[in-house]
Amino acid sequence: MIGARPVIGNLFTVAELDPESLRGAMADMLALPDQAVDVADAEGDQEDRHWDAPVLCTFRVLPPGDLAMELDITVEDATAGTLTEERLAHGLAARVRSSVLHPAELDLPSAYWVAVPDGRSVRCRLEAVDAGEDTAYRVDAVEEEVPDLPRAQVEVLAEILDRQPISTPVSDAVLATLPTGTAASVEGRVHHALRVWERLTRRLQSDWAPSGRYREDLFHRDLGARDELELLIPEVDEAYTVALRDAVTRLDRAFSDHTGAKPARDNGKNGKAASWWWNRVPLRTPW
Repeated sequence: MIGARPVIGNLFTVAELDPESLRGAMADMLALPDQAVDVADAEGDQEDRHWDAPVLCTFRVLPPGDLAMELDITVEDATAGTLTEERLAHGLAARVRSSVLHPAELDLPSAYWVAVPDGRSVRCRLEAVDAGEDTAYRVDAVEEEVPDLPRAQVEVLAEILDRQPISTPVSDAVLATLPTGTAASVEGRVHHALRVWERLTRRLQSDWAPSGRYREDLFHRDLGARDELELLIPEVDEAYTVALRDAVTRLDRAFSDHTGAKPARDNGKNGKAASWWWNRVPLRTPW
């Protein structure tokens, strides 16, 4: 009876690999004989496949782009052990000397990790490119240099930072009683701006955990959320303004405690001097 087969890996390789190299790498990683790993082209004949092999790998050669192959790998439970998609990607990368991509944990189609042959894990942004009847892929950006992805821009990925889970207990408490309204309403905008402001204060308090990084443009965007609060709170029903102002004061204090003063500057709004939060900088610059 064939064992249960969890899908362990949906991976991409930068280099085009021959079936024997794939078979040997996976057999070595899992301490199996080569014949225990069945490797086949998705476009080829499937009739002669060894379907009861402990490891099945179906590959597809991609049109020209940054990635050469797509791999669908399943491993039966008894063989998989503690193997994860990440470990599988790193094990392959080390053995075939090519970077291997695996999906990130976020619900974001472009979010991937690059398992680099030197052992690093590097976040990347993966984009599909229309290649006629098929789909090619471009690695648009990476957070660190990857030798076999030389065309990728090196940058901290804003979309990843925005999806990092950060608790907002102050906002949650005060907004629980405030109507949400539509996204464009005063109430909806307050909900958004207050959480953005608290997320920034939490990042400062944690020294930019978990990655230790942030972007200057996002920092300025978050300061803009504090501007929004200053304008919006007076427009909220009076029944909620005291609690909102108390919450903002708590967050302002946390922001102030984890930033330092800098020379005042003009924020470019109607020629007025910048509000105090624009005249402070992080104690440690994360960009």
